[in-house]
Amino acid sequence: MSEHDLLVLAGGSGERLGGVDKARVRLAGRTMLDRVLAAAPDARRTVVVGPPHLARPGVPAVLEEPASGGPVAGIAAGLAALDPAGEVPVVVLACDVPRAARAVPSLLDALGSADVAHLVDADGRAQLLVAAYRRPALREALGRLRTGPYGVSVRRMAEHLVGVGVPDPLGLGEDVDTWEAARRVEAAVKEEERMSEHHQPVGPELTRWVSLLVEELGVDPDAVDVEAVLDLAREAAQAVARPAVPLTAFLAGYAVARSGGDHAAFSRTVERVTELARTWGEGA
Repeated sequence: MSEHDLLVLAGGSGERLGGVDKARVRLAGRTMLDRVLAAAPDARRTVVVGPPHLARPGVPAVLEEPASGGPVAGIAAGLAALDPAGEVPVVVLACDVPRAARAVPSLLDALGSADVAHLVDADGRAQLLVAAYRRPALREALGRLRTGPYGVSVRRMAEHLVGVGVPDPLGLGEDVDTWEAARRVEAAVKEEERMSEHHQPVGPELTRWVSLLVEELGVDPDAVDVEAVLDLAREAAQAVARPAVPLTAFLAGYAVARSGGDHAAFSRTVERVTELARTWGEGA
């Protein structure tokens, strides 16, 4: 990923959410701010524009002066904290777009020689608060605001910038401005986490452990498909309950042994138990 700094806008009153602090709203057990900061490990420097309590270790929080000046005033304050004289692109993310971190690589790849690369939703609307800005262009855009950045819209700030739109078929740029949107985005987050867990690669430590067990227990290594066992365990956890995982694995292994202990027995058993778990999850 290209070198960049990250500026997270975490102000706003959250009026349509009943006045709650948006940054602290939890989706699937994690605050929206922390979900957006998932982009931070790849950033050179990161700053949060918001109240002091939103600071994180190594991530300062700053506020525009006077406070409540709107997103452009927040961008100006954040850029000042990030060293405005630099040349590294600045990724700007609003904290109420909790899936935005996933879009950062695509935005940086698309930036090229443009002034800004931003998400574009399914209706063709530009999401300028999920965007990568070329730093000199962002400085110039802020400098053109004769009355200053306070109360200025992002669209007005960016009106002279050369932009490139990045399609957003996954809806990563959806913001959480109502509780209905929060439920919808949370469901998407949970599904993404489930799929990420489902495709978690088998690491070397697990491989060595399985090799030891196979040797010590006298199991035919050709009869063991680690990925299939892990998939079966996830099916049991999601469809039944997490305590079902070790019991399911034990009973499946016992059934494989009784059926001959070879790869064919393994495949038949795993296929049947997976089918049963999915049927259970569907309420049958």
